[in-house]
Amino acid sequence: MDQIEQIASGLMMPIKKEVNDAYYYGRHPEDSRKVLDELETKLSSQLARQYDLGWKAGQQALAQKLQQKKVGGHK
Repeated sequence: MDQIEQIASGLMMPIKKEVNDAYYYGRHPEDSRKVLDELETKLSSQLARQYDLGWKAGQQALAQKLQQKKVGGHK
């Protein structure tokens, strides 16, 4: 399981719990919406962070690859 899947599954547990609790206890939808909006914000920020980390790692790998090929120099 990769990093993003771990983040998503970790944040999906409270979402599932909230939906189940709201159904079981007859909670008002507005109360559940607040909790779900909070969790959605957490999930989107974590996914954005992982995207940035992956992008930076890809750029570093590309730079290393280009340095090994000695691209950009004149013969």
